[in-house]
Amino acid sequence: MSPDFEELVGTDLDPGERARLERVHELLVAAVPPPDYAPVPAPPAKVIQLRPRRRAALVAIAAALAVALFALGAAISNDATRSGAPFPGTIAMEGTADAQSASASLKVLDRDAAGNWPMTFAVKGLAPAASGRPFELWLTRDGELGALCGSFRTDERGSAVVPMNAPYDFSEYNGWVVVEEGSETPLLTT
Repeated sequence: MSPDFEELVGTDLDPGERARLERVHELLVAAVPPPDYAPVPAPPAKVIQLRPRRRAALVAIAAALAVALFALGAAISNDATRSGAPFPGTIAMEGTADAQSASASLKVLDRDAAGNWPMTFAVKGLAPAASGRPFELWLTRDGELGALCGSFRTDERGSAVVPMNAPYDFSEYNGWVVVEEGSETPLLTT
């Protein structure tokens, strides 16, 4: 049984609106109800396994990172070689047979704009020279004195802290020694 149109819309409608709604009502009443909806089963899905490429991607990333780190290290090393050494840093020195109780440290500071390496040399246990002459700090090349970095004297306890300077390319040298002025016999060495 279809619902009564008058019950649905009432009597207080505009005649044009009433005619439109009545046509729609008649069409709806005449329409057959749709069949029950039964979903069509989907065909079974076939799962395709993709080969994992994570390992290859990780190896590629690791290789790229290794190359980048190598390049960075080479650039830093090359810059250090041009500047003379991988400084700033501290160099320890030990007494030789002629000054066994002596030791020293040489703190090399940042290179200045002119190319000088300011340093602080601290020594202890190096008794003042019997000759009264000062001591000298030298850069060496193959065991030979190469470039003088400064002179100093020690107090009665054998100690001194002295600012020095090295305006040299450290890559041209391979060691440091302390000698008494006028001598080539090392008293302290790296």
